[in-house]
Amino acid sequence: MHNLNTALGLIYILLLEKVKLIQMFENRYAFLKKWNYSGWAIFLIALILLFRIFYIGEYRSHKYIWGGDVMHYYAYLPALLVYHDLRLDFVKEDPGKFEHKFWPVTAPNGNYVIMTTMGTSMMYAPFIIPFHYFLKITGQEAMGFSAPYKLALLLSSLFYTILGFVLIRKMLKPYFTDLAIALTLLCTIFATNFLYYATREAAFSHAYSFFLIIWLAYNTSSYYKKPRIGRAVLMGISAGLIALVRPTNMVALILIPLWNIGSLNDLKKRAAMLLHQWKHILVFILAFLLICTPQIIYWKMTSGQFFFNGYGDGGRFFFGNPQFANILLSYRKGWLVYTPVMLIALLGFIHLYRRHRQFFIPVFFYFLINTYVLASWWLWWYGGSYGNRAFIDMYGLLAFPLAAVFHYLLIHKNWRIRVVPFLIAVIFIGHNIFQIQQYFNGAIHYVSMTKEAYWDSFGRLNRTERFNDLLVFPDYEAAKEGRYPKPVVKPKE
Repeated sequence: MHNLNTALGLIYILLLEKVKLIQMFENRYAFLKKWNYSGWAIFLIALILLFRIFYIGEYRSHKYIWGGDVMHYYAYLPALLVYHDLRLDFVKEDPGKFEHKFWPVTAPNGNYVIMTTMGTSMMYAPFIIPFHYFLKITGQEAMGFSAPYKLALLLSSLFYTILGFVLIRKMLKPYFTDLAIALTLLCTIFATNFLYYATREAAFSHAYSFFLIIWLAYNTSSYYKKPRIGRAVLMGISAGLIALVRPTNMVALILIPLWNIGSLNDLKKRAAMLLHQWKHILVFILAFLLICTPQIIYWKMTSGQFFFNGYGDGGRFFFGNPQFANILLSYRKGWLVYTPVMLIALLGFIHLYRRHRQFFIPVFFYFLINTYVLASWWLWWYGGSYGNRAFIDMYGLLAFPLAAVFHYLLIHKNWRIRVVPFLIAVIFIGHNIFQIQQYFNGAIHYVSMTKEAYWDSFGRLNRTERFNDLLVFPDYEAAKEGRYPKPVVKPKE
């Protein structure tokens, strides 16, 4: 952790002043001048994430790569590449051998079915497949679960994360100062729980959804600037992958009709334009269906149904009882409690409304609707995690209001106000790094936090002797019925 803090210290040096190191490189390599602060920010993000992968050796940790939902997301690839059997009959033949590798559900027809959709496996595939066949060609073990496969998963997450930041930078560049963009990028990764899910549990779906949602926004923006069939195809592909990686993220499709809409008049023009481009809409739908077709075929092949809910009765939405207060502010897993820098992003919606309404309408309404969906899920805390991981998927779009705040402060006439963005970055990045270390040390519990436990650990890297007595494990049975009793810490006898 000390090494990671040292590495992050470079961020502050590079952004607070024009250091001699940058000047030396700029004088020798003219092309680096084009990068400016935001380019260097992306470089540092990539460098630090690579540092965690290779120096700390996350790929050698079994628990944090394959754990939890990743077992479901990844199952398609070893089933296909190693066992050549997506029906998982080989698991039925020897359940004990595969109990820590495959966790299928049983369909009404008695067949095994992989619980989650295959979108994340599709995103893993360009990295897993080359590693797999390299191992086979060189005569090494190629059974799908060794260290090279873990490394491939981490590299895939790193690739999509960095590509997502590149797209964010391109989309923000015409509207905000470069320094504001740099601070936005750095805070989006280092001041939020994204840092944890881009490194320690990187194979979860969040880095992939983060990229796909901002890619959809980028493709949509490009299409409206210059409508072309090719861009409609890219919109359909990105939308289809979003649906297959995390089906609830299909809420992001609201961005397509609303992007760059700043008024009712804009909306009328958009409707007329889309009607005129009906062929492009058809192409979009066909591309979307093409991406989703393998999943439909798989469901039919295994369950006998064209659409199959792998969660069964194990999960549902309570749309009449959304837990807004809990999902945002609860000590158990409240998003803003453990990722407070996003309070700045929420304030940024005010600036978006005033100065960039064409972004305010799509991003704000997407945020509201998606938060409603997230808060309606029976397990609003989304299992064991650092902070509320479900919000990470939206961080690419929340970069818009966050950049609006930093831009407003950085162009202020008063130099004291211009210092504030740097203080925000330093304070919230430091706070997040500290909290992640607390999480590693057990001073923040993965699911059982209470108000008393939070303040008992506040400012401490390690948990106290009384910490465990202040935890309250959530009532899962009550949650399945849409009931969420307030956690009460029992006094120690």
